[in-house]
Amino acid sequence: MLTGPVEPNRTLAAFYPPWFDRTEVLGAVSAAGGAMLRHGGIETVALVRLDSPDAADRLKNAGAWAVVDPAGLFGCVGLKEGTALPFQKETTG
Repeated sequence: MLTGPVEPNRTLAAFYPPWFDRTEVLGAVSAAGGAMLRHGGIETVALVRLDSPDAADRLKNAGAWAVVDPAGLFGCVGLKEGTALPFQKETTG
């Protein structure tokens, strides 16, 4: 979980309460001054970009339960390149 300053323009994954719907997640990200990149594989997970060092705190103040680096979410489980992740939308050819 991110607790300190964040590099500007870094992508973060913000986890919101399960009772938030997509509109509430978007509103919370917007209230934190963030740019919504997309929802994760779960409606209450948002991939966002903020341009301030206090981005994690701003997202938490707007309702996020946790803010993490999305690149580290699955690093511990040894996934290989090309593996579909739960937060990755499927694309059709």
